[in-house]
Amino acid sequence: MVRPSKMLQTIFLVILCLWVNINGLGNGVVQQYYVNSSVCKMPYVDPFARKLMRKFQRDKLKLCHKDKGIVRSVFDYEMQQYRLQINENVARPMLETRKNATLECVYQKVLRNNTAKEPDDTYITLQSRPIVHQQLVPRDTDFMVTKCYAKDIKNSTELLQEDAMTFIQQMWPSTEKVRSQPSVLILGLDSVSRINLRRAMPSVYKFVSRPGWFEMQGYTKIGDNTFPNLMAVLTGHSEKGTEKVCDTSKPGCLDTLPFIWKRFKSANYTTAFAEDCESINTFNYLKGGFVKQPTDYYLRPLLVAIENNFNVTKRYGLSYCVGRQLSSSYVWNFGKQFIDRFLGRSPMFGFLWSNSFTHDEYTGATALDKLFLKYLKSVEETHLFERSIVILMSDHGQRYNLLRRAASGYFEERMPMMFIYIPPWFRLKYPALVENLNKNRNRLTSNYDVYMTLQHLLQLDSKSMDDFPDDLRAKQCPTCQSLFFEVPLNRTCQMAAIEEKWCCCQPTETIRRSPHVMTIALAIVERMNNHLQEQQLTGLCHNFSLKKVHKVDRKTILSTGLKPADKDEHVYIIEFSTFPKKPRFEATVRWNNRTNKLLDMDVEDLSRLNSYKKDANCINEKKAKIYCICKDSIKQERKLTSARRSLYTLADWFRCLYYRFKF
Repeated sequence: MVRPSKMLQTIFLVILCLWVNINGLGNGVVQQYYVNSSVCKMPYVDPFARKLMRKFQRDKLKLCHKDKGIVRSVFDYEMQQYRLQINENVARPMLETRKNATLECVYQKVLRNNTAKEPDDTYITLQSRPIVHQQLVPRDTDFMVTKCYAKDIKNSTELLQEDAMTFIQQMWPSTEKVRSQPSVLILGLDSVSRINLRRAMPSVYKFVSRPGWFEMQGYTKIGDNTFPNLMAVLTGHSEKGTEKVCDTSKPGCLDTLPFIWKRFKSANYTTAFAEDCESINTFNYLKGGFVKQPTDYYLRPLLVAIENNFNVTKRYGLSYCVGRQLSSSYVWNFGKQFIDRFLGRSPMFGFLWSNSFTHDEYTGATALDKLFLKYLKSVEETHLFERSIVILMSDHGQRYNLLRRAASGYFEERMPMMFIYIPPWFRLKYPALVENLNKNRNRLTSNYDVYMTLQHLLQLDSKSMDDFPDDLRAKQCPTCQSLFFEVPLNRTCQMAAIEEKWCCCQPTETIRRSPHVMTIALAIVERMNNHLQEQQLTGLCHNFSLKKVHKVDRKTILSTGLKPADKDEHVYIIEFSTFPKKPRFEATVRWNNRTNKLLDMDVEDLSRLNSYKKDANCINEKKAKIYCICKDSIKQERKLTSARRSLYTLADWFRCLYYRFKF
């Protein structure tokens, strides 16, 4: 006979098991969600999943130099100017190895060439001038390059050290608006998902988990790479929407767009913009750049000058050391000067973006963790967080390599980090707005909402989105809104202007067996080849032939209140590779099982899951680089004869039969 205590335990376990099954839980763990509504279920992802962490690697920070600078700059608060100082103690050991040598240091002023057709890609260096210890830097000097030489008795010189310096020193008078208008500083790290921040940069994550920080856990990107995502944040435009206005590859186009810093400038803010790795700058890589300097302070002229003249060391696939300094240091030091000069004296808007550590390899983030934490603490010491709204964000997560191929890779790519800091005075003055922001942490949000939030900061007396005129709305998302107003719980991706491809709201199931899989994959490849013909790229790019289907997921379309789709229509996420060179792609497509038709697939929306850096040098179209395999990238490649093409086609049909049985 079973004792009552044992019977009760048995009943409890049965009830627990039933509850687990009913709630769809795995491994006895309650299913958690970033967003959980009737129209959007965005599942929680464990950043430290065992299978991924077995392969996850960490890297160490490597500094660019071990010596101290011979020339340094310090700000003279009495004169409100920078001074140059020569540290002879640093130079002395260098001179002692060169008999009877003396030290000679000079500087060259670096300017933006505003008269050039493409000013963003040019610079001017003025004549060298000698540096005198403790000399004042002229107020109109933004950038300079310094060089120190050992000069012998025959007047021969040997370069000992060269450096580059930035100067933000023009002071603005205090105004009443400083007290009423929050300063805004956006700090960006390329390709960092909210998931990977936790595993790769735990020190930084701990910092942004403190009171006052709000993480947008349902924040989802709206485009593939940096340009469309930052355009949405800074202008309210999508990439396709911008193309209807003007050609972004032509100089002058970007100047006509409603960048948010223009509105901040018109509201008497002082503005700044800096981004490292000049060759891939967001608004210059295959783009026309700015003809008119976009902000009051703009780092690009110096970066173009030094990356073309200094010794550049590459790491993580990009410029890592430029001269004696980390590439990213120029951005962060520039930002620190901006904060030092204007915090408490003028409302300021700054946009600081770094690519060098994180753009290509996830391990770069692990090396950056403690260094970036040090930077955050240094700006904290300036009292930035007492007075300003600070946004720490990214454009997207890793788009290829280990993290993208992991089980969580789908979310890894689509969910960039987005943390918003609200200072104490703002929380006290606008408690209702902050409460709305807190509610929105677990609502579906997009880049356009951030744009509207920035707009809101310039009209904080607004009671609702009805107070925003049409010209201040995000052009490609009229229904998007400030995060200081409550986002609807039943919000869909369509309402947030997130396309089906990027939407993470619908749960997926992995398809193990289906007669449609291979047919769909072959139809995708056929569409890709047709696209090459339509774009007249067959002379440069190889036709594709299906190699392998790696994974197929099918979305469970939740009720959206819209007219139901054809019951035979499904959304598939197919991961596959092709010949030649085995590029790996992911396609999100709609397929009708009854008509066997691929619906509305845009080849330019394909995701590339491995690097295309060595495959697409024959073409300068940014989107085409993702899917073009340049013919000249394959050594000793022979032209396909008609017979060989037939063999490829025959092989495709054999693979079709194989996959029909497999799936």
